[in-house]
Amino acid sequence: MKASPLKSLLSRYACSCPSISHQSRLLRQPYARFLSTSRPRQGPFSSSYGSSELLKRRYQPSPASVQLSAAERAKAIRRMKVSLAGIIFCAACMFGVVSHYSRQIPEPTKQERQQQSSSSNITKFDALPSTAGVSPDTHIDNDVQQIPTGTSTIPTFPKTIHLSSMSDSPASDEQEYQLIGLGIRTVSFLSIQVYVVGLYIAVPDIATLQERLTRVLDPVATTLVPGERSQLKDILLDPEKGEETWNQILKDGNLRTAIKIVPTRNTDLQHLRDGFMRGITARTKHLEGLGGGKAERFSDDAFGAAVAQFKAIWGGGARKNVPKGDTLLLTRDAKGRMAAWIEDKKGASVKLGGVEDERLSRLIWLGYLGGKTVSSEGARQSVVDGVVEFVERPVGTVATQVV
Repeated sequence: MKASPLKSLLSRYACSCPSISHQSRLLRQPYARFLSTSRPRQGPFSSSYGSSELLKRRYQPSPASVQLSAAERAKAIRRMKVSLAGIIFCAACMFGVVSHYSRQIPEPTKQERQQQSSSSNITKFDALPSTAGVSPDTHIDNDVQQIPTGTSTIPTFPKTIHLSSMSDSPASDEQEYQLIGLGIRTVSFLSIQVYVVGLYIAVPDIATLQERLTRVLDPVATTLVPGERSQLKDILLDPEKGEETWNQILKDGNLRTAIKIVPTRNTDLQHLRDGFMRGITARTKHLEGLGGGKAERFSDDAFGAAVAQFKAIWGGGARKNVPKGDTLLLTRDAKGRMAAWIEDKKGASVKLGGVEDERLSRLIWLGYLGGKTVSSEGARQSVVDGVVEFVERPVGTVATQVV
């Protein structure tokens, strides 16, 4: 069929004008074509505005910045791991220390607190330990001058205390004891306070202590001048010379002394016993290893029996717990015999038991007075300062000037 002249003219015109040809093709497409969703065209001339390839090229970091970010991230992760390990280690240490040195007892109920506040100063105890066998015969009078201790938990210690006979035989009189020095027992690198300890001496025996301390420097002197007192202080603070001096002073006897211990936290007798036993073991090894004829022997049966007797003091009985603020009193008579007492906050006392061998009490006393390590460095410093004041006056004159 032959095309009309008009169609031929339009065909030639469309060939010469591509845009018109394209428009004519669009006009011939069905209407539904424009309503359908077609896939985007692919190829080198397709639009890439907002495409993932363009975004990658636009925001992709340089290799140097990627390496820097990775190094910083690794460094941050290492810091986090080190910090976490430090936190875990500190928490474990604190838990171990607290669980080891803290022996908590149940808190009293409201009714019990009311009864304690309204009750008299008489406190009833259960049956005494089998090692005691006698009624308590010690009394401590705290209505005297009070000396600051340095801790708010146990703020003061009495300047003087009064003790009756420390033996099993009754005594009608009481003896006055004067405080020489005191300090705080702390443990671990956290300096956890365990108890306050003070050393007391019977007032009539102060002259004997004065004489022995003076003879350390001058066998015939009755008092020491300032330079000699400073020299004596250096000797007593020296680990070796101080231990040797105190060991001889205590070994010679005729000095009635007492160690007062007041816990700053709830504890128990077994815990205190373990601390004393560690000190006794360390002192025996050290004194046995001394040369120059100064060594002592602690391997005989008598000392073994004394250690067993000492351990029996703390086991069993009615007073296993020692609440914060109660008093543990260790006394040493003129022959070196030791006795242990417990006194509550209201003044009621009970005797735990005693040990006859003077070597055992001497080792306990040395644990506070001399050696490379002591139970309380503050107590040793305070005791040394106290005895140096004794030798400032002639022998026998200090006892009459007790406050």
